[in-house]
Amino acid sequence: MCALFGSSGLCGSCGQTIPASEFVMRSGCGGVYHLKCFACSKCGSPLVTGDRYALVNGSLLCEQDSLKVRGSPGASGPGGTGATRKGKVGRPRRSRD
Repeated sequence: MCALFGSSGLCGSCGQTIPASEFVMRSGCGGVYHLKCFACSKCGSPLVTGDRYALVNGSLLCEQDSLKVRGSPGASGPGGTGATRKGKVGRPRRSRD
């Protein structure tokens, strides 16, 4: 079962504490991020509401970069070893720590 917010109260990207009053972005079943940290780890483009993304081995990737990674040898997918989770960005939520 997915928790609505991370149990540690730390950003999944920068590792800093997220105050309870701050808006956050969630990814799948594990990551909670500051709005400014919710970006592709490869190209740095911010992920906004409606964007498609993938979580590959714990890293956020925009749709374009996730397609590049999955197309490379050894990438996750059929025959690959990495863990991939697809998602779509929803609206920012308030943290409840």
